[in-house]
Amino acid sequence: MNGCKVLFAALIPLLLAAGCGGEDARDDTILPPDTIARVDGEVLTEGRLKILLPAGEKTPFSVPEKAVWVKQWVEMELLYGEAVRRGLHNDPRIRARLESLEREFLADHLAFLELRERIKVTEEEIAAYFEDNRDQYIHEYRVSHIMVDTHEEALQVQELLKTKSFTLVANRYSVDPVARRGGDLGYLTKGNMIPAFETVIFEMKPGEVSEIVQSDFGFHVIKLVGMREAQVRVELAEVRERILNGLVMRRRADAYRELIDRLRERAEVEYISGEYAEHIAPADTAPADEPADTAAADSTMEG
Repeated sequence: MNGCKVLFAALIPLLLAAGCGGEDARDDTILPPDTIARVDGEVLTEGRLKILLPAGEKTPFSVPEKAVWVKQWVEMELLYGEAVRRGLHNDPRIRARLESLEREFLADHLAFLELRERIKVTEEEIAAYFEDNRDQYIHEYRVSHIMVDTHEEALQVQELLKTKSFTLVANRYSVDPVARRGGDLGYLTKGNMIPAFETVIFEMKPGEVSEIVQSDFGFHVIKLVGMREAQVRVELAEVRERILNGLVMRRRADAYRELIDRLRERAEVEYISGEYAEHIAPADTAPADEPADTAAADSTMEG
């Protein structure tokens, strides 16, 4: 089933544009000269295959590599043809989903086109970031934390810490296995801790306890136990890719917010139902002249 989902995602541009991406050539005598395969009345040409293949690859695809996509196209055509024969294309839910996919696809592609130039990072910027944050790379930070599953539980942890030791609360309430040793994570360095930790730890002083921090793993209350000079000197070459990725993600988020703000200024956005509006971030329901803090869209498309 997962293979079908991947295949559908890969072929969605063609599905939306022309049935399932082929060109109608029911008469064998008028097949395009660059035809690769045909399923009933739909043909796949070299030109269409070029559209299917991922863009931006430096090395041209070999015939065996392209053959994988040809096989996928044939399988998709077989499934698509049967779906049409069964009348599934007339299902209102299917039509609505296809329209939604088309909108998502076009929106993602617009974001990609708008952001691709603005998120480029130079070697000079990478080196400058390393120098500006060198102190974070030359220190190791001894960190303890208490992790729970919900924000409500994290609030309870904060209350308990007013009267009980960090070690005791960690041993009793943390869902992280390291809770057996008081939540101690040992000495961590920049880059080998989760990003959510980095955003707060580098601003803390030894002995301080953080506010609630949310990560992909849960909700944390963090304690910076201490810090020391790193045992091994970190060079720029070792962390270059990490810095590059961080700068790209940050620049993408900023550029995306600016794009949404610009589009919002030109559009009329109104939430008619207050029932829904109250669950949307205030920035998203603000008047057009107030910027929205929208998360970055990570388009997987290539131009």
